Amino acid sequence: MYVVLQHYTAPLADVDELLADHSEWISNHYESGDFIAAGRRHPRTGGVIIARAMSRGRLDAILATDPFAVHKVAKQEVIEFQALRTIPELAEYADHLAATGE
Repeated sequence: MYVVLQHYTAPLADVDELLADHSEWISNHYESGDFIAAGRRHPRTGGVIIARAMSRGRLDAILATDPFAVHKVAKQEVIEFQALRTIPELAEYADHLAATGE
């Protein structure tokens, strides 16, 4: 699994101009099952995305299509971790890597 920390690199006014497109991008990846959770950081200096287990190459390809990345208003820091323990509702997301061989 991954934690993606987004750090804004542009003024919030520039970020806000892309917010609708970014939100649609997030929604598309919820629907596809790539993302488990996402939201703003407090204070509002960026965002956080929790992504299911997948190959790092696949995640990087997904993140490259984020409007925030495309328009260079945020940089992304990716932290990979192996979820050894989860609540039962999250087990399928943690186990996806082993099941798919990614």
